[in-house]
Amino acid sequence: MEQRAMLEEPVREREAQEGLSSLRPMNGTLAVVVFLLMMLGATLVMSARLAMHSPYQLFWRQIISTGIALFVMLGVARLDYHLWVKKRGLLWGAGLFSLLLLLVPHVGVTLNGARRWVHLGFFTLQPSEVARVILVVLMAALLAREKAVLPGGKGGVFKIRPDKAAGFALLMIPYLALILHEPDFGSDLFIVIVMLAMLFLSGVSLRQIGLLLGVLGACAAVFLLHHAYAIARFHNFARTHNATQTLGTQLGQSLVAIGSGGIWGQGLGHDWVGGGVLPEPGTDFIFALVGEELGFVWSVAVVTIFVVIFFAGMKTAARAPDFLGRILVQGLTMSIVLEALMNLGVVTGIFPTKGIPLPFMSFGGSSLMSNAWGVGIILSVSRYRARVPESSEVRGEAEVESHVPAL
Repeated sequence: MEQRAMLEEPVREREAQEGLSSLRPMNGTLAVVVFLLMMLGATLVMSARLAMHSPYQLFWRQIISTGIALFVMLGVARLDYHLWVKKRGLLWGAGLFSLLLLLVPHVGVTLNGARRWVHLGFFTLQPSEVARVILVVLMAALLAREKAVLPGGKGGVFKIRPDKAAGFALLMIPYLALILHEPDFGSDLFIVIVMLAMLFLSGVSLRQIGLLLGVLGACAAVFLLHHAYAIARFHNFARTHNATQTLGTQLGQSLVAIGSGGIWGQGLGHDWVGGGVLPEPGTDFIFALVGEELGFVWSVAVVTIFVVIFFAGMKTAARAPDFLGRILVQGLTMSIVLEALMNLGVVTGIFPTKGIPLPFMSFGGSSLMSNAWGVGIILSVSRYRARVPESSEVRGEAEVESHVPAL
């Protein structure tokens, strides 16, 4: 007991200096529902291969990825979330390096006309998934610092200083440019939406957000005018809503699969999606597999779990010990939930077809690891609380400033 007390003393001293206490247990609800999604995803990946008569080809890879993701999630949950902000320079450099690897011959892997994966011998990495989490951390650091040095007026509204906004843009533009080069306009759009959500939730002036939207809109218009593939995708999306042209498309087969499941589904391994038009039922269109094999009840359950993740994340954000923890949790929660919303929208025909996975369920280690990393950070924030209650807004700002190094 004495030896254990000696080992824990430095931790208590550091927490006392930071004004934090890790006495609160982590958000168990969030951890449990994420684990359930991972298990359901691994089951459906095997079921998709059962329909193709090769049940274990990808199943064991998904099981291994799931095990590693759980280890990452729980390991990150044990770390102080301020660590990621303090090491954000290294994070940014690592993310940029992974994106640059896409340009290296025989390392960047081209599939279906896009170079989005890096082959590193024993595993394949999708850098855009990692970049999303890194940019959330960078944005949270910026907002926390600006909130501290520029106290808001009524309602906590504040503006980001132009030089700091320009500095963040210089960090973000290489990421967006390299992702566009893949090409992957959809991932860039998703990242920008998450960044805008963080700006809004943090209390940045609506006028400043509106100005940013104008600039981003102009940039998007220029890009679309010079890249026919993006416009063609919207045209194809419009045509797929014509009943005579829908059935033979991915969307048509997805809708048929979802509808064929009825209330309780056709059962695991049912050979419809596997033998149909959908090329990868265990990845981007895995929700169609849920509808076909497990039915309406389980489809609603999956959607409900993502709603639970949203509320669990926002509850954690509301209880965060400082502004940095709050906006970090909000950004990561929105990243996961919006990705799920976009995937479900594609599978059900609400949005144009876009290769975006369903978090924690679709086959693929990069998405699984990145989202597990994000959930780990959320769980880390849930463990901490302010040792001394904040008695004023000024005191809270001073606490935030002490945690966030100058940008």
